[in-house]
Amino acid sequence: DNGNGITPAPRGEPIYGRTYLPKKFKMAVTVPGDNSVDLYINDVGAVVIMEPDGKTVKGFNIVVGGGMGRTHRKEETFARAADHLGFVKEADFFECLKAIIAVQRDHGNREVRSSARLKYLVHTLGIDDFRTLTEKYYGRRFEPWVPLPEWKYLDWMGWHEQGDGKLMLGINVEQGRVADSPGLRVKSCLRALVDNYGVDLLLTPSQSIVLRNIQPAQKYDVEAVLREHGIKLIDEVDAITRKSIACPAFPLCGLAMTEAERVQPQINARLWALLCEMGLSNTDFVTRTTGCPNGCARPYMAELAFVGSGPDMYQVWVGGHPAQSERTAVEVPSLFKMKLDDLEATMEPIFAMYKTQRLAAEEAFGNFCYRVGVPAIEEYIAKYELGSWRAMGDPFGPEAVATDATVGITSDVLAKVEEEASKRGYDAPTLIDALLREALAIE
Repeated sequence: DNGNGITPAPRGEPIYGRTYLPKKFKMAVTVPGDNSVDLYINDVGAVVIMEPDGKTVKGFNIVVGGGMGRTHRKEETFARAADHLGFVKEADFFECLKAIIAVQRDHGNREVRSSARLKYLVHTLGIDDFRTLTEKYYGRRFEPWVPLPEWKYLDWMGWHEQGDGKLMLGINVEQGRVADSPGLRVKSCLRALVDNYGVDLLLTPSQSIVLRNIQPAQKYDVEAVLREHGIKLIDEVDAITRKSIACPAFPLCGLAMTEAERVQPQINARLWALLCEMGLSNTDFVTRTTGCPNGCARPYMAELAFVGSGPDMYQVWVGGHPAQSERTAVEVPSLFKMKLDDLEATMEPIFAMYKTQRLAAEEAFGNFCYRVGVPAIEEYIAKYELGSWRAMGDPFGPEAVATDATVGITSDVLAKVEEEASKRGYDAPTLIDALLREALAIE
């Protein structure tokens, strides 16, 4: 103890004292730019800051006060993204963490369980007063937050060098369910890879698995084992499925109001089909589904989320950051009980608004929804007529080619060209023209 009250007197566990903390306490550690851990949903998060030599740890940026759990219709409960507390030197890191825990121990709400998480204490005090209170335990002032590069959503899928001459391979496991079923034997595949190639398995926060310590000479053998068991490599997985997760919900969770894990593949397929139909196949976003509002699959950080609100019904949330950083999504009040059967009808106007009003082709769906705001989205939905997107132009779509020649192709090829052109917002002649110009290097 530094003498500032971290260790309670006279006896007890050195940090907890005579009792546990008011409620659960989550932590995550990452490096600049890599938000694969969903840093901002944690009670405490740390970002490793290195010295210019790239080898020596300088210290840590600290965030506090994140959390997902909430209850429908109880506004005093809410999801919250963590705030930036400041920077601490490496030598002071654990003293800083002990000080934060001691603040929660002594000042966290022990009377109302639904308000007991650290996020409510940070929210009530405000980050500046929370910092001042923590500094009394810490015994010194926090240094300013060290500027960081832009956060990225990294899931570590596909092949990567792991830094020691060996390879690692991320494989997508839909909703994290490791099991064997006809055509997809995930469990048997992992057993075979561990037994025959000695790989290590790393579970990811996106409910997938990274296979580590693969010898380069084994790369194609490992791929063959995956295919033999029906597991797709990441370039065969659509972008919506890749960035989706769900909680278990029915039949495993007593708090569930509706399905999540078992319907997420259906939701993914239907969203992807709708995007392709509307010429938005180049669009991807983080989407998450939960069976209740407790937030176990971190829906409130997603660009698009479906939160169970009744049997086969979901509350729709939009506007999370594409890298899950520094803000939460926002609920759409008029879509509190979206029926699963109405998924396409619900999302079509929002996708149409995004397609026609985004500021750039690269503007992320979550950033667009956050920028325009939920009131504008609801107003657009109220005036929208289903199917009207077909008459709307895409400001970032290709210019249609004015054809002055004809060429014969078989009907089956034409049908495929038209299908693929539609996914990209093209007509068939424009897609053919673009492909041939690229293939033949025609200016």
